[in-house]
Amino acid sequence: MTATVSQHYVMCSNFECGHTWRATTEADMTISPSATPAASVHLPLASHMRRDVLAQQIRSGTTAEHTPLMTPPETRDLFAPAGVDGPS
Repeated sequence: MTATVSQHYVMCSNFECGHTWRATTEADMTISPSATPAASVHLPLASHMRRDVLAQQIRSGTTAEHTPLMTPPETRDLFAPAGVDGPS
């Protein structure tokens, strides 16, 4: 699979049914940006998101006294086109 496509095995919740199947799921847009983005994943922002408001929220955000435990911090330009990394 890819960074944005995954497969899942699913079982019907009706035990008498017994149907099982495999489903393929694709992530196709960002609804709420990740606090720990992966540099290899580039999803477009949802069309209803106001980029200007989001950019202002990011600029005016405060720094938390928290160090990520599982994901190393990354920085890139959230508004850069897919495949183009911004300053790090």
